[in-house]
Amino acid sequence: MSNYGHLIGGLAGGVASTLVCHPLDFLRIRYSADEGSNSRPRYRNYWHAARVIIRAEGVRGLYQGLSPSIIASPLSWGLYFHIYHEIHDFCGLDHKTPSHSINLGLGCVSGALVMAVTNPLWVVKTRLCLQYEHQIRKYRGFGHCLLTIWKEEGLAGYYKGFVPGLLGTVNGSIQFAIYNFLKHQRTSYLQISNDTPLGAVWYLLFSSISKALATVLTFPYQVVRTRLQDHNAHYKGLVHCCRSTYRLEGVRGFYKGMWMATLKQLPTAVITYTVYEYARHLT
Repeated sequence: MSNYGHLIGGLAGGVASTLVCHPLDFLRIRYSADEGSNSRPRYRNYWHAARVIIRAEGVRGLYQGLSPSIIASPLSWGLYFHIYHEIHDFCGLDHKTPSHSINLGLGCVSGALVMAVTNPLWVVKTRLCLQYEHQIRKYRGFGHCLLTIWKEEGLAGYYKGFVPGLLGTVNGSIQFAIYNFLKHQRTSYLQISNDTPLGAVWYLLFSSISKALATVLTFPYQVVRTRLQDHNAHYKGLVHCCRSTYRLEGVRGFYKGMWMATLKQLPTAVITYTVYEYARHLT
């Protein structure tokens, strides 16, 4: 396999999953950011939110924030897989007998490095998604948003939500560790190499299970990260955001949007990992 097989596989998987699942993530962001402010639209449920947005802006309204996402998501997946395997190989670790604690540790390191590169793109995506249909829009698009943040907030503006984002690398790490654990169990049972292709059904099953478990365990970080990146809210920092969320909404506030996140992340993981496994074996 080419040294860039994991990078190419991750890029391909990220593009495919983003194009299919962006509207679901858009709705998740809208729900996660909603702390009850009167300045935000009131949605009765996800279906009502989608209908209101489509009525006001057409189907394209559900694709707000796609431009930074179509760059950030493939870049994140591609770099994650590539860095993970580069570190894995550099340390001389055995692909046939992976340690699940090592998988988790490497996943955290890889995720943190990727977050340092891509956080500005996620900030732009969040802000474009949170321009509501009844508001005068502050940002005209991807480039204008990127430039406006630099002019008004400087470099710090690009790294809002970075700390909970770092905590969120545990999500990807848990997912990757569970995924590798399940794949290793299957290849061990079949007595074949851990790198041997297993087929789409197994990739679908393993990616679904791993993503569902990781999402339930780590979702609160997504809510906090979204709220810190929101230009409509004014939090002093991570602690203030957490305290405010808990005071006004209780524990439930940290799980706003989780059902949509699960609905979105399951097909995202399935598409990404399946395309990744096939694309990397083509190089």
